[in-house]
Amino acid sequence: MLVAFCWVVALSLATTVHAQAVKLVFSTMFPKSYTYILNPSLDFCKKVEARSGGKVKFDTYHSAQLFGGKEEFAAVGRGDIDVGIPHDIYHTGEVPDLGITSLPFLYEDVDQAMRILRAGLKDMVRPKVEKANNCILLGWIVFDPYQFYSKKPIATIEDVKGKVWAVSGTTHTMAIKEIGGSPTMMSSGELYLALQTGTIDGCTRPLLTGVGRKLYEVSKYLTLASFSPWGDLLIVNKDKWNKLPADVQEIMRKAGREWEDQGFRMAQEFVKTAVQKLKDGGMEVSKLSPGELKKFRKAMDPVYKWWLEKQVPGGQKYLDFVDKHR
Repeated sequence: MLVAFCWVVALSLATTVHAQAVKLVFSTMFPKSYTYILNPSLDFCKKVEARSGGKVKFDTYHSAQLFGGKEEFAAVGRGDIDVGIPHDIYHTGEVPDLGITSLPFLYEDVDQAMRILRAGLKDMVRPKVEKANNCILLGWIVFDPYQFYSKKPIATIEDVKGKVWAVSGTTHTMAIKEIGGSPTMMSSGELYLALQTGTIDGCTRPLLTGVGRKLYEVSKYLTLASFSPWGDLLIVNKDKWNKLPADVQEIMRKAGREWEDQGFRMAQEFVKTAVQKLKDGGMEVSKLSPGELKKFRKAMDPVYKWWLEKQVPGGQKYLDFVDKHR
């Protein structure tokens, strides 16, 4: 009789705990093939579920099942989804300060960019993101910088001049102009044919695009120049966040830091593999010398000036922080 009573009580308690579990919806545009972005995010959800002891349960969606890449940021802010990992560069319109990680040639490499971000740059931008979009910023990763793909080798700044380059944004358009090239806006899906037919001489894209779009078939040279990183934010809707117990919030903050670590590590592993794949595909891979990179960075002064005057008037503090922590 006593045993039966205890069993009923235990079952009742378990049912109560289950009923009190908070349901969170995680959504991203990334498909399963984007392992270094998607896997750490799904692991984040699993860690929060396990460490909260069932207080939190996630419904997870990928491959833009709910929202596209440029819709995800606002969807979190509205509460249509609770957690997302939107691109930083997609949302410089809503939060211009996010552009500090994608200014051309500002960072020597992605390791330096990530180190500076974690040294305090992320915390400087955090209030802007959270205020603009009714969200809490739990993580920010940068990875896989844009590089030069071309039909002729790029060893100096002179090699860029007089050539037509496909780019993917206003800042990159200005950058190519400042170093003497002729930029044209083009989506990644258009690059293969444009390179194949000679419509363009080269393009700036991350290694992810080079491998995925098979650019090694239509361009001979890959120049590692760390043109600019691209990255993702890990954000949660602020209204939902405020309803979570303090211990769950701390669990999510810790899991967010681990998301950064895991995502960055996996991205670095991908980069090594991607470079080899491009070599195997017939590309000649080189890296700009430190001296030449300084020339590229110096040529960006007008771009930085434009960014400060037109995009982020108070942004000098970000540039100063980057210079101080190189």
